[in-house]
Amino acid sequence: MSTRDGSVWASAAPAPAVLRAGAILDALADARGRALSPAQLAAAVGGIPRASVVNICAALREQELVHAVDGGFALGPGLLRLAQSYLDAFDPVRSFREQVSRLGDREETLQLATMDGADVVYLAVHEGTVLMRLTSRAGARLPVTCTALGKAMLAGLDDSGVCELLATREPFEARTPWSLTTLDALLAEVREVRTAGHAVDDQEAAEGIVCVAAAVPGPAGGGRSFAVSSSLLKSEATPERVAELAALIKGVVRRMGGAA
Repeated sequence: MSTRDGSVWASAAPAPAVLRAGAILDALADARGRALSPAQLAAAVGGIPRASVVNICAALREQELVHAVDGGFALGPGLLRLAQSYLDAFDPVRSFREQVSRLGDREETLQLATMDGADVVYLAVHEGTVLMRLTSRAGARLPVTCTALGKAMLAGLDDSGVCELLATREPFEARTPWSLTTLDALLAEVREVRTAGHAVDDQEAAEGIVCVAAAVPGPAGGGRSFAVSSSLLKSEATPERVAELAALIKGVVRRMGGAA
């Protein structure tokens, strides 16, 4: 079957083996680095036969999408290659990399993320000259409620949109003693973000770390939200330094929005 633009659909019905392979990869991803046995995988993906799991994993292993370890399977390095190719073709990621490369040598580490439901998903990280131990890496997820990135992107919604997204999740996850756990507290901060043009999380995602973020303006992402952030130690987060960091990030996202 061909569409008007000439593209071809292989089939209206997806191949069961492909769906099972995808389910196996999802299960291994959920295991977060822990190897799963064929029996565990069979149970995780809906009770498919153990022999089918072994056969599918053998095929995935040929493509380095999984590798055998400790009597089971874990995600393989081939996924990194595919993920990198995807990110290289993703316009906001490419625009982010272009803009941060123009900054020259700076101490700040900058991060690009998007919003997936109630999570922030990190897409790219540009390491600065001063290395910090951060939880952010491409593919990592954190709640929107305790991150500057999340608050920056939530500011693009009206209050009713924020409530619709998060009302059923109260109390929010408290990753530190400073994490916001109520919708009222979050809405108050999101309103401030709309006025200031940038968001701050003050040790809400990680103790001792302050993060500053601003959303990428414009419809370049096809309606999807993106934001850029940078982090610094709480001991260094003077009002002047936070303002300087906010100005740096706002410049990056403004140029990203213009380039896109």
